[in-house]
Amino acid sequence: MWYRGSLCSLLLMLVFWKIGGVALAQVPPGVGYVFPPVVQIGTTTDVQMGVFDYTDDVQWFLHHDRVSLELIGPPGDFLLPPPPYWTGARAMTAALPIPREVPGRLNVPDGLEPGLVCWQLASANGPSRAAVVLLSREREIVEARSRDFPQRLPDIPVAVSGRLGRLTEVDRYELTAKRDGPISVTLMARRFGSDFRGAVRVEDSIGRPIAEFADTSGIDGGLTFIARAGETYCICLQDLDFRGDRSYVYRLAVVDRPRVLCTIPAVGQRGATVDVQFLVDGWNRDGDESGTVTQRVTFSADSADTEMPVNLHTPYGDVPVTIPLSDHVEQLAAGDRTSKLSGLPAAVSGRFTGVDAERVSFDAKKGEHLRVELQSSLIGGSLDPSLIVLGPDGRVVGENEDAAGTIDCLLDLKVPEDGTYTCLLTGRGERRDYDLEVFRLLVTTCNPDFSLQIPQQASIPLGGKFELPVTATRFGGFDGEISLEISGLPEGVSVDGELRIPSGQSEVRGILKCDPNSAVTASGIRVEGSAEVDGRRVMRRASSVASGLPNGKSESGRHLDTCLLAITMDAPVEILVRDRERQRDVHRGSTYPAELEIVRKNGFSGEVRLVMTAQQDRNRQGSRGQTVVVPAGETKAFYPCFLPEWLATDITRRMIVHGVVVISDPKGNPRHLTRPADARITMIMEGALLKVAADSSGGNVNDGSAIEIPFRISRSAKLQQDVTVQLVVPEEIGDLVRAEPVVLGAGTDRGVLRVESLADPRLGGPWDFRVVATALEAGQWPVISETTVQLEYMNVKDP
Repeated sequence: MWYRGSLCSLLLMLVFWKIGGVALAQVPPGVGYVFPPVVQIGTTTDVQMGVFDYTDDVQWFLHHDRVSLELIGPPGDFLLPPPPYWTGARAMTAALPIPREVPGRLNVPDGLEPGLVCWQLASANGPSRAAVVLLSREREIVEARSRDFPQRLPDIPVAVSGRLGRLTEVDRYELTAKRDGPISVTLMARRFGSDFRGAVRVEDSIGRPIAEFADTSGIDGGLTFIARAGETYCICLQDLDFRGDRSYVYRLAVVDRPRVLCTIPAVGQRGATVDVQFLVDGWNRDGDESGTVTQRVTFSADSADTEMPVNLHTPYGDVPVTIPLSDHVEQLAAGDRTSKLSGLPAAVSGRFTGVDAERVSFDAKKGEHLRVELQSSLIGGSLDPSLIVLGPDGRVVGENEDAAGTIDCLLDLKVPEDGTYTCLLTGRGERRDYDLEVFRLLVTTCNPDFSLQIPQQASIPLGGKFELPVTATRFGGFDGEISLEISGLPEGVSVDGELRIPSGQSEVRGILKCDPNSAVTASGIRVEGSAEVDGRRVMRRASSVASGLPNGKSESGRHLDTCLLAITMDAPVEILVRDRERQRDVHRGSTYPAELEIVRKNGFSGEVRLVMTAQQDRNRQGSRGQTVVVPAGETKAFYPCFLPEWLATDITRRMIVHGVVVISDPKGNPRHLTRPADARITMIMEGALLKVAADSSGGNVNDGSAIEIPFRISRSAKLQQDVTVQLVVPEEIGDLVRAEPVVLGAGTDRGVLRVESLADPRLGGPWDFRVVATALEAGQWPVISETTVQLEYMNVKDP
């Protein structure tokens, strides 16, 4: 319905124009992804860094002391999503930001621990959010396929990095099993910040589906299937909703062994020897793909060990499993859904065994401060749990659904009276036939203490002030004053006055001020707090949570100890769209030159670059703008908006642009300052001026011989300029196929493209080519029509 798309656009514009109640005066840089999203430890890897609204003066920040990034080239062009495109109501949905890619080289020295590393950008327009790259010790390869054919995987285990780059894309990987037994496939996408939900399907050699997984919860996942030696299988990956985008990067790990989903107990007690239940997918040879395996484990007693590697012995080889360690008593839940903790602190692990709540009780004394944690997703379970704590009289004394940043539960509780307290544990989730409804309840006594939280990114205007919020979370009855110190501030930025959180309060807004004569730069700042706790001085460093990572299963990799603070400058221009958002009639397949006014301020007379903004408000469907340089002193400009011929005529089209100017900061450093236009350029489609049709019947090419493609154009009487028709060759075979462009003058509507090909086995099979006709309206504004022809290359051999 019309209002659904309109409401979507309105909400997006509110986000675009306002953040935190303050109108955006600038367009800060943005980060999206790294491709490949995984780099091997001990290697130097060439990567593409996906960025938005990039300017040449940005600073790069990698949140790892030993990982370095070298930029090896300039940013590329805007990467618009390729066809196919949404039509109908879905064409009105919000667009994903349009990236550019900066080539870089990541150096990851040997000896580092595997895990996610965050990176960010900052400029005089503000800081970006965080994105991540994964460091791995595993065998890693990168997607490399021809057309939509399956890519052959080498011997497993192996992990492949790829991306779902367009709508309806299905990435396929083939492998041949070396032995009978389980093969496990694990998808990692959401943890990279990829906003898609993967669907993985495994097909046998005749295309029959034999296993599938759908990430309906948005937390990644995987599957295991039982393979037969010598059989060929195809692993298929797509988005659940058939979406695709250049930012949809992923990693598929394939191993020839079972997959351990979780353990009971979920955490090992140091020094204890216990029978551990391993919940395993792909255990039995007879086709029963899941089960519980028990193995006796003696946990390390070393207090320095936070986790312990365990090898689960299986008929298919050892499966490595890492189990966290603690000093708490780790119990197993009773079979009748009623358990009691032997004392505090203590934990209990188990499975939900029915629709009724699990009940776990413990004794506590009045005035004690307790922390109650209920985990499921964090330990590999499938549940979204809920927690209710009842007092000795049966009344509710506390409850929690979701803790910050996760779907698990956390509750801090001051015990109101002596007695026995009961935790009611419930959960909802996707039921699987191997029943992953597992939980771990941990109850600990809280000693007086505190933690601090700060935002992950912030801006301060040159010569202005910024209020930095510092939030304290108090534990165990601690209620004292917390003194704060900030380190790492950019030169010229200082704290205005004493910074402290008063007794009994949970937040302070520290005033930072910026010298108007300082260099405009950015740095990662740290906040440390100190307080008297039980007669001793305690120091705590504030943490921040990296935004933009949609995986809600775990906080792993998202916590940083810095806030990226950028000094900003105001651009001395205004970009005004003539008639603001008045609707303009534009021919499909043509370029509309939107008139803009440049208002210069503070004596600025230099060049202004007009650029298409990365975040547009609707799917582009091929619409794009160009980068226009407005000469020094000019106050009028035309911004070209190209609108392809396939756009529907019943939906308005909009283009969001911004200006970029170069100004020196007080220290003489050139800074690229941005200013968004005051309105969107709004257009509505009418009939096309130019159409091209091509005949590819009999499009079979034998042994690399030449072939002719007849074509015909139709043009409006308004368009009497020459029309150039050319063949656009797929990039993969750009060095193997060529055709000279054909120019048709006024009054000529037919022509032939002669296609010449080299004899090369890479050409074998069908290829789609684009026949593109272009004219220049008024000598400068492109009018474009295109069609697709398919050529089948047969019997192609080396010359």
